[in-house]
Amino acid sequence: MSRRLRRTWRWGLPLTLVVALLLVVLGHAFAQPGPPGEPLLPNIEPEEGMLADAPIWMLSEQEAVEATLRAYLASDPMALEEAGAFVDQNAVPAMAVLDRIATVYLPVIRRPPEVGQAPTPTPTPTPEPEPEPGTAADVVVTIWPKPSIWVARGAILEYEFRLVNYGRGTARETVVTFPINRAQVYGFYTSLNSQAGDWVRSVDQSSITVVFGPLDPGARRSGKLFMRVNENLPLPSPTQPPVMIDTRASYTFRDDARGGGQRTNWAPVLVGYGPSDAPYVWVQRTPERGPAGTRFAFFTNRLLPGEVVTTWLNTPSGVQALSLRGTTNSEGSVELVLSSSGLSRGTYQIVLYGQRSNLTGVASFVVQ
Repeated sequence: MSRRLRRTWRWGLPLTLVVALLLVVLGHAFAQPGPPGEPLLPNIEPEEGMLADAPIWMLSEQEAVEATLRAYLASDPMALEEAGAFVDQNAVPAMAVLDRIATVYLPVIRRPPEVGQAPTPTPTPTPEPEPEPGTAADVVVTIWPKPSIWVARGAILEYEFRLVNYGRGTARETVVTFPINRAQVYGFYTSLNSQAGDWVRSVDQSSITVVFGPLDPGARRSGKLFMRVNENLPLPSPTQPPVMIDTRASYTFRDDARGGGQRTNWAPVLVGYGPSDAPYVWVQRTPERGPAGTRFAFFTNRLLPGEVVTTWLNTPSGVQALSLRGTTNSEGSVELVLSSSGLSRGTYQIVLYGQRSNLTGVASFVVQ
């Protein structure tokens, strides 16, 4: 072997190894991370049998609203009064009203019209046109606690992630960042469908990140995060306001277009002596009662940011269509004002329905 060949061998081989090692490192750095060999949190796979009874949010709109109203009319008024200013639903109508609601329908809920393809613009020589993005997904993530109003110290609190893809494209991945306060909750575990590509990416001092796998157009999926409430939190008293587990998650999703994401709905829970639960969001009404012609205001801050809210009225004689509607602000808040002109004396329930979140709010008011 010549001296030049030996010199090339001596310097060329280490250089080749360095380049190969650098390529491996860069490949790991830019690769999309996947689930770890062992889950970061204990996980309970959802059982097939659990799908037999579909949750309210997966039912049709008519079925979901009917189930919500039945739960509202059958609820215990004393349990709701415990929530004080946070849940203002003390007046529960007589059960006879339920018998008159044979069919609950959504007379004013309308989906946005389909948008056709825009005409192709006239090409120009410069600048070079960018390639058209792929078909876009439109993912909505809603969180729902159980119990949803009060939770006892030392009890298990469950948060359900509800995913819906309203778009025409597939969401390749949806990443939800869920905030946690370790002074209030601990002992986390999940119920995620690992076969669908759902897993926990990270757990740190202030948040837990959950990844959901592909979500096809029109598909819905859910997962759950469980936690135990700190046993040493103070209980509410005349001098001690209730501790609030303040929760609003955020999310992003990837698709074949530009992706997207935003914040979820706000879903706080109060810590008290025992659990109190309801399948509808809190709605405040002002005033509680008044003569015909009174303007009743209905406010909630528990919906998704920027979603359309439609309404209808349950009266002693049946369901009445309303043209009253609105759009929530960036905090998921909306206030709608209803004139009671023309309403006879009696107890009414107004229903607020979030078009994208599928969340339902119900509040009673009395026309004297």
